[in-house]
Amino acid sequence: MFASSTNAYDAATPEFKAIILAGPGNDLYPLTERENTPKALLPIANKPMIWYVLQWLEQGGLLDIEIVTVRESEPDISDYIRGVYEGMAKITVRVLADAAGTADALRQVAPQIKTDVIVVPCDLIIDVPAAHFLDMYRLRRPSVASMFFETMRSKGGGGTSKAAVQLPLIGVDQPTSRLVMLRPLDKDEDEVEMRMSLVRKFPSLAMSNKMQDSHVYVFQRWVLDYLAAHPEMSSLQDDLLPMLVRAQSQPQLLEREQITKFMRPRYARHIDENDTSAQFGLPDGTDLGELDNDDPLKVFVYLRRNGIAGRANRIPMYCDLNRVVARVSTDARIDESVDQAQRIQVGSDSLVGAYSKLGERCSVKLSMVGAHCVIGKDVKITNCVIMDHVTIGDGVKLESCVVCKLAKVGDKAQLKDCEIGASVAIPNAVNIKGEMFAASTATSNADGIQVKFS
Repeated sequence: MFASSTNAYDAATPEFKAIILAGPGNDLYPLTERENTPKALLPIANKPMIWYVLQWLEQGGLLDIEIVTVRESEPDISDYIRGVYEGMAKITVRVLADAAGTADALRQVAPQIKTDVIVVPCDLIIDVPAAHFLDMYRLRRPSVASMFFETMRSKGGGGTSKAAVQLPLIGVDQPTSRLVMLRPLDKDEDEVEMRMSLVRKFPSLAMSNKMQDSHVYVFQRWVLDYLAAHPEMSSLQDDLLPMLVRAQSQPQLLEREQITKFMRPRYARHIDENDTSAQFGLPDGTDLGELDNDDPLKVFVYLRRNGIAGRANRIPMYCDLNRVVARVSTDARIDESVDQAQRIQVGSDSLVGAYSKLGERCSVKLSMVGAHCVIGKDVKITNCVIMDHVTIGDGVKLESCVVCKLAKVGDKAQLKDCEIGASVAIPNAVNIKGEMFAASTATSNADGIQVKFS
């Protein structure tokens, strides 16, 4: 958390401010309906997804954390931080003034930030230690550090979210790990045009279209000032990062955007009559003359291949990460408080939460079952995420489904590749594939939120 050099920072000054972006999660609808739970609190292996991000930051020594969210999500997230989450960090929750992109969100909180900043999405699960990533940043001192990961093979889940993630084309200078190309790639594109200035400057260029942006960024403080001066930029991923990547090899863009003007005030603060090396956090032995060389802007990239890495920002990946995290979880497969009938089967790749009830001959494979759920007899659950307080009748078969809290599935219903919203009631004996049942579009009555079938 703190700089290693004793003269780099005052002991009470954090090295980084951590910002967690906890947006509304529109791509996870109907899981993120108001009747269910905010995106940041959706369960992954029976823990809120933001728990993993908070733990990742804390284990990296980042103890000054601010969660930025929308007004509708703030009460639930604040209640979780104050009353449930157990950690060492100082955590604040801030509401965005209005609906905003990621760059807009960072711009709103920037005036209160005095240090370099690490930005993390609330939906990230990754096995790269934060300390390792930050040590690479400390060693190389780029203007921006980013992290990309190789996408995992998906087994899917849910049935209505079919859109694939469009991966960009990236180019990395292998000797320096600099991200020097970043642009969208058309799936039908079979040729790539490259600027000669880029090839001349970075002859050892490796290219890939198999890596996904984790949306983890470390920015030097001056980048926030640049962002504040460019309100037209809405997205960190789509606007700010690609522009900074291009500017590394395009001097005219660097000059037109006046980037070095924003960088110089930062370095001017390092000049001191008695110490011109690391008064405010420069690496020991740094020559100030190096800061005004012909290559002032550097964008570093950390590439994570294989391993566990993903963002739960779409339903198929949300289901994938539930399975992957459950597989490596050290929690009990079946909580000790679960009421278990005879001849049940719970796979080693599954979890059953506290105070749930499992009926006779029920089978749970590749699935998460939340707390306070009631599962009937002769039920088969495969490749599913079942949230808290769900009731599933006798003889039900669920495959590759997501069932939100307080939902009810009637006896002998068979559902495959479906998403069932909060408090939705599925009738008995239906056979459905690839459908979404949202609380906001169903009909309410004394028995709950009912789904109509033609």
